[in-house]
Amino acid sequence: MLRAGVTLAALMKMLGHKSPHMTLQYLEITQQDLQREFHLALSHPRHLVPSATIPPALRPRADLSSLIDSLTAAQHVLEMYRRNIADNSARRLLDRLANRIVKILSETRKLNPPVK
Repeated sequence: MLRAGVTLAALMKMLGHKSPHMTLQYLEITQQDLQREFHLALSHPRHLVPSATIPPALRPRADLSSLIDSLTAAQHVLEMYRRNIADNSARRLLDRLANRIVKILSETRKLNPPVK
């Protein structure tokens, strides 16, 4: 029944056992059982968080326009964050970072081929 997918807890209840130790006395684990469980654990690890599926239209592309879009978005988020910072030294650091992003964006846009 365990090989058919019945859980140990359900099997204990069906057999009327009070402890898993009693149920395990009647269980014979074979090498094939161990191999199956090992391969199942490798193919579906429980400790990993499921990855989010990104629709094809939103997947990052490896092209220049995507890079420019990403830099522009980073520039916008940085400016929104900078405006909410009270600490003057942190604001100055963020100002310098924002200036660097402006320069990087400027140079990156120069790489963009003219549209025909």
